[in-house]
Parts: sequence; C-alpha cells; structure tokens
Amino acid sequence: MNIDNLETPFLDIAGKINKKLFNFMFCKLSRINVHPGQPPVLLLLLEKEKLLNQVQIAEKINIKPSTVAVILRKMEMANLIEKKMDEKDRRVYYVSLTSKGEELAGQTKKIFWEMEQTILKDFTVDEKNYLIKMLNKIYFNLEKWKE
Repeated sequence: MNIDNLETPFLDIAGKINKKLFNFMFCKLSRINVHPGQPPVLLLLLEKEKLLNQVQIAEKINIKPSTVAVILRKMEMANLIEKKMDEKDRRVYYVSLTSKGEELAGQTKKIFWEMEQTILKDFTVDEKNYLIKMLNKIYFNLEKWKE
C-alpha cells in the first residue's frame, strides 16, 4: 500500500469544521466568561431536576471524572456551582447551579441555538435530519472503536 496516494477528504473537512466550530464557540462564550469545558456541565445541570455528583456528570458528558473535577473546581471558584455533601457518604458531593450559573447556562444554551441556526441555515428539514443521521452513524462507528 502506497500511502502517498491515500486521500482523506472526510477527515480534511471534519478537521476544518471542528476548528471553525471551536473558534466560533470560543469567541461567543468568551464574551460571557464561559470557558470551553464548561458548557456541557452547565447545560447538563440546567436540564437536571435532581443533584448530580462528579461521577454521574462524567458519565453523562462522556469525559473522565478527573477532568470533571478540574472543570467543577473552576466553576465553583467563579460561583457558577455549589456543592452539597452527601449525608450518607461524606466523600460524595452533589453539584447544582447557583443563580449566576443558571443565568450563564441559559445564555450558553442561547449561544448554542444561534450557532446551530447559523451552521444549518441553508439546509432543508430533510437535509438536517439526514445530516444528523449520518453524523450519528459516524459517532457510533467511533464508539465501537477502542483505543
């Protein structure tokens, strides 16, 4: 197999899209002082009616608990979340949004909605549905692949 002739058009465009999305998101979120790792946690806690602990958050947003710990520490320092100790297990803390966190989560949700409207503005409903179906297929293929 001669690797000089191999083309990767999907990876090329996926990389370009990823970079544009990150830059777009970073620009919008930095205006409201939300850092790139925080939106999944903000949006998860906004949607949840019950309190979640660090392990549950990590599972739901599919990142390592140690990474969640760093994100939560920064969010707590910014007064976006508050932690409540589990009465039965003092090692476990449950996390909820403060009023400031709820406000920023709402703004983040609005920014994400605006981003999606911008990204998909020239797509028909059928095209959007098909794109989401194909992206989910890619996601599930990647889920099957283990490092």
